[in-house]
Amino acid sequence: MFRSRPAVFYGFTIIGLALLFALGFMGYYEFVLKSRADAAAWAAQAGLAVAGGGLVLLAVQALLVFRAFISPLARDEERLEELDEAVRRLAVTDELTRVYNRAKLEECLLREMEHVRRYKAKAAALMLDVDGLGAVNREHGDRAGDRLLQGLAGLLRRRVRKNDMVFRWRGDTFVILAPYIDGEQAARFAAKVRREVADAEFDEGLRITVSVSSGEISGDDAPDAFLSRLKDGLSGGPVAGAGAAGISGNPGLSAA
Repeated sequence: MFRSRPAVFYGFTIIGLALLFALGFMGYYEFVLKSRADAAAWAAQAGLAVAGGGLVLLAVQALLVFRAFISPLARDEERLEELDEAVRRLAVTDELTRVYNRAKLEECLLREMEHVRRYKAKAAALMLDVDGLGAVNREHGDRAGDRLLQGLAGLLRRRVRKNDMVFRWRGDTFVILAPYIDGEQAARFAAKVRREVADAEFDEGLRITVSVSSGEISGDDAPDAFLSRLKDGLSGGPVAGAGAAGISGNPGLSAA
């Protein structure tokens, strides 16, 4: 009903315009064609009245058209842009933890590796694996495990630098991409992150540890090979690369 009102009002303006022009023609016929003495003055006044009324009605029509059609189209376009932006965010965001997902990780790794090759820049990455997540799920339920991952992701986002990016690689494994640092700096960063996670208290009073590995990106690296080296570092294997390090966690969890 409300949507039909502009159309009704628009119809009234059309009728008003038709009446104005009809009255103008009748006056012209009566006073000008019949050659009355005051025809010139009346015709001028009638012309002004018709022109003024017509302009007013045309302005009303323009307003109705804007409110009924143009303004909603503009709002729809804004909503489409917002939806498009939301879809783009969802395509690169992990649904559970709201950090970047694996697809975004591979994209960003390729970009950083190209940056390292082309400009001889420094870049490194950390890989973190939650110790004993299976025990959390068994003792406290899968939802508690999900909340733990969400809490850990939030902690990592708060602790990294502005240029760093946090990703959920798979399951309980996260990656932090850290541009502009070398392998030794990444190793110190990894030790700091591990301490901060161990000191943190998560939902339901849970405390956890994480295993962390770090490595510097080299000019001849490929994303899969680099991530495999970081994964090997989590289990105590060698992590190739300048300043690379593997920091094993103390597996387990505790509840305060």
